[in-house]
Amino acid sequence: MNSSENKSPESNLEKRLKRQVIGKPHRFMAVVPLGFEGTLVEELKYIGVECVQDCTANGNCAAGIKVAGDGKVEFTAKITEAWKAVAYSRIANRVLMEIATFKAENFGQLEKGVAAVPWELYLGEMGVVIHVTCRHSRLYHSDAVEERIRKNITPTDHASAPQHLYVNLQDDRCTLWLDLAGEELYKRGHERFVAEAPLKETIAAAMIFEASKIASTNNPKSTEGATPHLKASDASALITFIDPMAGSGTFSLEAAYIANGLIPGKCRDFALKHQPAFKEGTWNFILKGRHSETAAPLRHSEERSDEESTTNLLSIITSDISERPVSIIKHNVECSPLAEIAKTNPDAVTINPQLKDFFSYTIEDFQKASSESARNIIILLNPPYGKRLAFDAPKLYSQIGKKLNEWSRDAHPRGINLTVAILAPKDDTRGGAHYTCTENLLKACPALNPSNNPEAKLIETSHGGFSLNAIFARI
Repeated sequence: MNSSENKSPESNLEKRLKRQVIGKPHRFMAVVPLGFEGTLVEELKYIGVECVQDCTANGNCAAGIKVAGDGKVEFTAKITEAWKAVAYSRIANRVLMEIATFKAENFGQLEKGVAAVPWELYLGEMGVVIHVTCRHSRLYHSDAVEERIRKNITPTDHASAPQHLYVNLQDDRCTLWLDLAGEELYKRGHERFVAEAPLKETIAAAMIFEASKIASTNNPKSTEGATPHLKASDASALITFIDPMAGSGTFSLEAAYIANGLIPGKCRDFALKHQPAFKEGTWNFILKGRHSETAAPLRHSEERSDEESTTNLLSIITSDISERPVSIIKHNVECSPLAEIAKTNPDAVTINPQLKDFFSYTIEDFQKASSESARNIIILLNPPYGKRLAFDAPKLYSQIGKKLNEWSRDAHPRGINLTVAILAPKDDTRGGAHYTCTENLLKACPALNPSNNPEAKLIETSHGGFSLNAIFARI
C-alpha cells in the first residue's frame, strides 16, 4: 500500500503530461528574420512538421503552417512536431509554445489567468526569465506585469534559468508563450569567432534557401518535377557556391553544414530538454530521422543509402580581401564538425578560405576552382555597409553591380547559370542624403531588378539595426 502511494504522485503527473502537454495539439509560433516568413513556411514543410486543424470557437478551421505577421509563423501541432522544428530549422530564431491566453484588462484578471496555468507541467521546479511586451492595453507597465506574473509562478528570481516565458499583452488580451529553445537558434552549438558585424546564421540559411530555389527552378535541364531543393542528379544540376566577401564565413559554413547533412540543433542543450514533458527517447528518434535531408535546399529528399552522395553542392569557394577574416574562417572550420567530417569522408564538401579581392575574380577562376561539369554558380554576397564603411558605400555597390554584370556577360557563352543573392542597405534620401546603395546596384546590374526581371526577388529585412534588401536573381 505504501509503495503504491509513493508512486502515485509521479504517475499522476505523467498522466497529466501525456494528456495535457504531449498528447494534445498546441499553437506554436516560430520567430524568423523579417521578410523571410514565407521561406520558413517552406522550410518547415520540407522538414516534415505535421500540423493539425486549428479550429476557433466559431467553427472556422485552418490547417497547416501560416505567416502570422512580421517575423512570425504559426502552426498547430503536437509538441513533438515543434521539437522537430527546433532540431532541424536553420531559418527560425525561436520556437514558442502557447500555454495560455486570457482577457487581462486589470491586474486582478492577469493574476487570475496566470494562477490558473498548471506551471508544474511546463516549468517543474525551475525558475524562469520573463519577457513582457505591452501594446494597446490598459496594463502597459511591463515591470509591473512581470512582477504579478512572477508572484504566481515561483517565489525566487532565477536570472540564469534556462526557461524563458514571453508575455504578450495586446488589446487587453494576455498570451503566454514558453520558449522551447532557450538561446536563439542561430547559435549552432559550437565555438565560432566572428569578424566585424557578422551575419546571423539564420539569415544566411534563408538566403541560401531562396537562392537555391531560383537556381533549381530556372535550370532548363533539371529533372521533371524537381523540387526547389535541387533533386536533379545530372551534371547540369551541380552547384558551386561562391562566397567572395566571406567575413566570418557564415554563408560558407551554413552551405557546408547543409551539404554534409549536419543537423543544426544536434549540439545544442535546448530549454525543451529541461521541461517536464521532455522524453529523451523521442528526441533521439527525431534526431535519427531523415529530416536533415528534406530540410536542406542542397540535399535530395529521396531515400538513398549512406554511401551515396545526397548533395548537389559540388564545391564552395570562400575568400576575403583581408587576412584576419581568412584566419577566423579557418579557426571556425577547425572548431566545427566539418573538421572531423573531412578526416573521415573524402567526398565531404569542405571550406578552404583564400586571400583574394572580390573584384579580381573572373568566370574562368570559378570554373577552375570548381569543376568543368558545374553549370550552376550561386554567388552569395554580404558586402560592407553601415558602420563597416569608411568610404563611399553607394559607389561600392555600383562597382559590385558592374562586376556582376561582367560575370553574367561572360557566363552565358559558357553555358553557365549564374544566380546571385546579395544584401544591400535600403536607400535613404532623407534630408538631401544620397545613400542609394540599392538603387546604384540595380542600375549597374539591371538583371537584379524585379522590374526588369520577373524571376528576380527582393525581400525587405533587417540585421544588426540596419534596414536591408535581400535580392535574389538569376542573371
